Amino acid sequence: MTTASRAESNRVLRRWCANVTGDVLSIGSGDDADRQGSHYRDYFTSASSYTTSEVVEGCDLVLDVMNPGKLGRKWDAIFCSGVLEHVNDPDAALDGMKSLLRKKGTLLLGVPFRQAIHRAPEDFWRWTEHGIRVLLERHGYTVEQVVPIDGGVANFPAAYWIRAHVG
Repeated sequence: MTTASRAESNRVLRRWCANVTGDVLSIGSGDDADRQGSHYRDYFTSASSYTTSEVVEGCDLVLDVMNPGKLGRKWDAIFCSGVLEHVNDPDAALDGMKSLLRKKGTLLLGVPFRQAIHRAPEDFWRWTEHGIRVLLERHGYTVEQVVPIDGGVANFPAAYWIRAHVG
């Protein structure tokens, strides 16, 4: 993502995340850096807790989003950026996230559209706004808002941020 795209993306996230309350799970957190000198956890100013997760050691929780198992815990919100394109089964990942959310839970999901291949060979997917809506609705999410990032080229954004919730 370009510097301008990153700044635009982070502005959307700061606005959305400030209103999130309760317990937040960040999926695919890595170092949690927003690439502008802060951390995503700092965006969730009204949250009770913020748990980082990754498929390998180094975060609060080791978690395979496609097969989260029984953790004995649910979260009020999930923040997931730049993960869905790297799982070979996005259907399983969306079901896994849904299983981790409390009823009426919020999903903040970032997905690429116009983005170079990265972390190959585990870079599988790109979504249009219409495709990600269909995918989320198929898995029981209600899409509240889709925001294109870096729409400098007509109908060709770099990425989308999606805010959705589960029943």
